Order: sequence, then structure tokens, then C-alpha cells
Amino acid sequence: MSVTRPRESAVSDIGTLTITPPKRRLKVFGTRWAALLLLSDLCMFGIAALIASRIIKGWAYVPAPSDSIFLSTLVYGAFWLVIFERLGLYRRSFAASLKDEIYAVWAALALGVVPLFFLFTVVPSVSSSRSVLLLSMTIAALSVGASRVALRAARTNARERNPERIAVIGQAQRLEAVLDSLNLPAATRVLRLVVNDIETTLDAQLGEIGWLRQARAWGAETILLTEVLPPAMLPALLEAAARDRIELAFAPPRLRAHAYNYGLRTDGQQALIVPFRLHACRPMARLTKRALDLTVASVALVLAGPVMLVAALAISLSSDGPVFFRQTRTGYRGRPFDVLKFRTMRVDAEAGSGPVWATARDPRKTRLGTFLRRTSIDELPQIFNVLRGEMSLVGPRPERPVFVEAFRAQLPRYDERHLVRPGITGWSQVYMKRVLAVGDVSEKLAHDLFYLENWTFFMDISVIVKTGFEFLFHRAA
Repeated sequence: MSVTRPRESAVSDIGTLTITPPKRRLKVFGTRWAALLLLSDLCMFGIAALIASRIIKGWAYVPAPSDSIFLSTLVYGAFWLVIFERLGLYRRSFAASLKDEIYAVWAALALGVVPLFFLFTVVPSVSSSRSVLLLSMTIAALSVGASRVALRAARTNARERNPERIAVIGQAQRLEAVLDSLNLPAATRVLRLVVNDIETTLDAQLGEIGWLRQARAWGAETILLTEVLPPAMLPALLEAAARDRIELAFAPPRLRAHAYNYGLRTDGQQALIVPFRLHACRPMARLTKRALDLTVASVALVLAGPVMLVAALAISLSSDGPVFFRQTRTGYRGRPFDVLKFRTMRVDAEAGSGPVWATARDPRKTRLGTFLRRTSIDELPQIFNVLRGEMSLVGPRPERPVFVEAFRAQLPRYDERHLVRPGITGWSQVYMKRVLAVGDVSEKLAHDLFYLENWTFFMDISVIVKTGFEFLFHRAA
């Protein structure tokens, strides 16, 4: 089976691009909300285990569960709570819909099912039945996800009735820079107080400081200052704000998150703001991600092998030309590599035009290629790219060098997406349509940066689960 390469040429004008904020938001949980979620999950796991026990054992009319069922339910519920906590499901959420919540729960259950199944096999005294375990998981996948959606809807309604009130204080241009970079819910009330020189206002008594008095009278819950105040002033100011239950925070516009995080520590009397690498860029994260890639890609190759053989045979019989299509893409740390796909276009697709952006109704596609793209079967050969270490299962989609050069000229943060290996699927792939226009690149970059800045092992599992369902119940491409 031979491979074809496209001819490279200059890219056409792509217009003006700016980074568009992603529509998905990171939701960080407070202590009370985390406790409520934990209690709700515990109840749902317990109910799921009891229902499954009665269905499997035919105990519909037994008034109370036996000791073995009680112990099994206790172990089952405690195990899943630990898994959920370790995966961060009580610290933050990326879900924006019922479907997302269910995907997240399924991803967590998928990670824990093997060790729990092993425990119930090795220590049968703590298990009523492995069949009960599997049915309990199925019920819990729906009930836990649904309960989380219901709780989030109630929380959203409560916040809309009583939105958070934030006062931002500083120079006019700094105010707007801070507000542009904040990730505030739509219902948040914001008070802008323009103060050209905050330090000069601190000579007065606390009760005479105009911006503090205005923020207090307006009912601010949080005050954001665009400049760091003198250390000697802070103790008294903090006490005054605490009496009104106002949180005080500094938001210097120059300290904005990019592909790094900040930490704060003190050395003697000096506070040190320390930038450090994102979690996704650290050696242990890369090792964990690589282990996941090799495990899942190996299983996927076995499962998808028959499909790939049928696709290769169909391409050979349906049109002249090679089965596989090889194309140079920009990968990890900007290194070029050849991505492998099933050929879905005519052999001479770019003979006259050079590199052009693919479209949903691309006339260059073959009849079989349209089907392969719609079902994403054309992407399956990239499993070999993953096994070779050129790609990851999850990450920013790799782009052609000619387009990378054009995009990085207009989008200053574009190269940050190359800090991790490119992926077969990714955050932007599961939350945006598959075939994008050139004008969508800025929003796609925002999604890629969101993934990079918030990466966790569980985030990858969630994207893989969601992608699996997208593959089975494919979207048009």
C-alpha cells in the first residue's frame, strides 16, 4: 500500500485573527458545594447498589438487605467516592450539560471498574455479586450524572437570583484589562471604580477612603485592586474588609496566566511570586499520559484492526491511488512529523491549488471518502502515530507547517499548543464541529489553551469517552 504526499505552496490570505474566549468554563467548587456533591453521590451509589442487588438476586420483596449486601454496598460506595475525589470531581468541573456530566461519571467509573472488580474477586466476602457490581455501575452512571445536573441547575438558578458582586478598582485601562481576563459568570454584577493613584487614597482614615466606602455601600463581596498596596496598609484594610465579609484580592494586569502557573512563597519579609511549568508539561504527567496512550492505542488497534482492513480494501477497490495519505504536520515542540490517514480525496486534490483549508462539503472528496470522514474511520491510522510517540490520544490537533506560520504571525500564543504532543482527538474536537473554517482557528486555539492550562489525567479520560460515543453516534463532517 503506497502513500501520497501533497504539494506544498504558499497559503492564501487568512484574514485577521484574534483569540476568542472558549464557551466552556472551569467551575471550581467551594467546601460546602463539594460536601453537598459528595453526599449526593454517596446516596446515588447506595441506591444504585441496592437496586442492582434486588434485580440480580430477585429480592424485590425482601424488607431489608442482608449483611453481605450492606457490606458490599459500603465498600462499593466508599471506593467510588475515593476515586471521584482523587480525580478531582469534588474540586472542579468542565461539564456544561447533562451529557457532559454523564460522560464524566462514565469516565471515572471506567478508571475504577478493573481494580474494584479485582477486589470483589480476590476478597469475595466483601462482594455480594460481580453481576451486581456491573449493574450498579450502569445505574450509577445515569443517577449520579443526573443528580449532579439537577444540583448544578439549582445552584445556577440561585446564583442568577443572587449574583456575585465584584468591585474592580484602579486606572481605567487597567480595569478593562483585568475584566477581559477574568472568567466571570454572565450573571455577575461588576462595579468599576476608576482611581488613578490608589496609594494616595490610603493616607486617609479607612472610613474616609472613597473607593472602599463606595464598594461597601454597593454591597461588594469581592474587591479586586489592579495595583498591589503598600504592606503597612494591608492589615488594617483586611480587618475593615473582613468586618463586611468582603474578600480582597490583587489583579495586576501584567500577571496573567499563559502556559505557566504562579505560586506565592515568602523568604524572610519578601514575598516571591514564582512562575512554574504547567502540570501537563511536567515529566510525571508526560509519563502518565504516555502510559495511557500506549495502553489505549494498543487495545484500539486490536479492536479497530478489522475495520481498518475493510476500509483499506474498500479504498483500493473504489478508486485509483494509494490507500494511505501522508501529510507533514507540526508536532511536539514544533517538530515536523508525517501524520497518517486513510485517503479520502482524489490523488490530485492539491495539484493546482497547493495547501488549502478543508471544508465540510469539499468537492475533492471521493464518494467513499465522504463516508470515511463522516464516521472518522479515516483517522484510525493515526493510532500508529500514537504508538510511535509522534502523537497522543488527546491533545491539540496538529496543523500543517504552512498554516502554522500564518497563524503564529497573528496569534501570539499559537506556539504554546506545541508544548504537548498533538492528539487524534482533543478538547476543541469534542466541543466544536469537526470541520472548521479558517475564521474558527482563534476559538479553536482558545480551547487548546484551555486544555493545556487545565489538563488532568481525568480530563484525557473524559475526552476519550466522549470521543468514543461521538465515533459510535457520529456527527456529520
